[in-house]
Amino acid sequence: MATAIALAALTGGLLVPALAGSAFAATGDRASVSGRDGDFNGDGYIDLAASAPDAPVDGLAGAGAVTVAYGSAAGAGAGQDERVTFTQNSKGVGGQAAAGDHFGFSVAIADFNHDGFDDLATGAPGEDVGDDQDAGLVQILWGSRDGLRGSATLADPTSSDQDAHGRTLAAGDFNGDGKDDLAAGNTSAQAWLYAGGIANDGADSGTYPLGNLNAWGGEVVALTSGDVTGDGADDLLFNHSQLYRSGGDASTLGLNSSPLQVGYRGGYSSVFGDFDNDGYGDIVLGREGEHGGEITYVPGRPVSQTDPTWTVDDVERYTLTQDDFDTPGDGDLYDQFGAGLAAGDINGDGHDDLAVGDPNEDTDTDTVADAGHVTVMYGGSIGLTTTNRQVFDQGTEGVPGENEAGDGFGSRLLLSDLNGDGRKDLTVAALGEDGESGALTTLLGSDITLTATGARSLTPTSYLLSTEGQPHLGSSLQGHPPITPQPLPDVG
Repeated sequence: MATAIALAALTGGLLVPALAGSAFAATGDRASVSGRDGDFNGDGYIDLAASAPDAPVDGLAGAGAVTVAYGSAAGAGAGQDERVTFTQNSKGVGGQAAAGDHFGFSVAIADFNHDGFDDLATGAPGEDVGDDQDAGLVQILWGSRDGLRGSATLADPTSSDQDAHGRTLAAGDFNGDGKDDLAAGNTSAQAWLYAGGIANDGADSGTYPLGNLNAWGGEVVALTSGDVTGDGADDLLFNHSQLYRSGGDASTLGLNSSPLQVGYRGGYSSVFGDFDNDGYGDIVLGREGEHGGEITYVPGRPVSQTDPTWTVDDVERYTLTQDDFDTPGDGDLYDQFGAGLAAGDINGDGHDDLAVGDPNEDTDTDTVADAGHVTVMYGGSIGLTTTNRQVFDQGTEGVPGENEAGDGFGSRLLLSDLNGDGRKDLTVAALGEDGESGALTTLLGSDITLTATGARSLTPTSYLLSTEGQPHLGSSLQGHPPITPQPLPDVG
């Protein structure tokens, strides 16, 4: 039985001090500056974007697809006409599907052209561009009153071979000017920033290299954005050796040139969330390959207005395993606790909550190998707590399907409000479902905790996708809304 142990207690009470009673105390205002949740048609309901990058298209293996389930009061994709699949052979989408393009390998959401509708950026890292094999590219699908319509192409800014441009994507307002920017990574240990907005024809206000990161440990495998320092500008986390760059400086780029290592090498997943509602985005890093998996928690904190940078010594970090949360099962060597991460306010109390996937966990008293499960922990005034801690798998009452070997329930996670009730719903990807076809399960937020009542499942056939070739529906899910920071105190 879980006990009410807060992360503050688990880590010696070293969370960022609360600012209660000062002019900078949290107000609970959590509105995002430009959406970034994914309302593509402007109807007030969040839409669910999920990729199937290994899906065949017209017989072309691994060409890739992106699925969209439009939101409504009944949830995302409640009817067949509310589910759409996009490939590079779809009308209005640039390029042409080819084997191995892996269109949809990554996705990011923002209003890139500032027309009031969220847009969908997706990478096709296997795209050949002229003689440049696997150069990769990024496609922007434009939001409109009729949903996603039309596209623009962002080509690889370099000319070297095997770059896989668009392998990783993250959207954010990195210089605090109110305009959404797009960061794109590749396999050459580089990332590029499209800053100041992107026009409908694909022209961007400025393209800037974020530097060669080889010295820090190899290719960028994921990008995550959020505001750690509460200065009103998003910051960017590079997942390979877990580098952090602060946003909001005076440069055109909006990201300082000296990345800081905040974690450890080998982590793949990461998420930002404000678990204590102090206005500073906390970082959670997943390292699924270490001793059965673990997460590292890095609390957000203010910076001095006179010296707006962190140093390595400033960064507090606490590493936790499933045992710290009294999660069922053993932390076996090949488990993947932390492979999937999501943050959002499930119960509407103003504090973000955390979902952690463990897709290789054996379920049903360790008799069903690698079926997977998800642990949910709730935020509060002192941060995350195991009070009301929940664990879900496909054997939980109300959850569609059943525990089967290799399902990988919890491979990817997303918290977003899909039915407009003000509570974040949890979408869980099971990449191994039905012979690695993949599937999505959505559990609903409520005034108290997450509930399996009314849970819905979406499979490749829900989107009329072929299940040949292991499409892996749910490989990439849309990004998370930004933290709305409180006014910055001068702690210098």
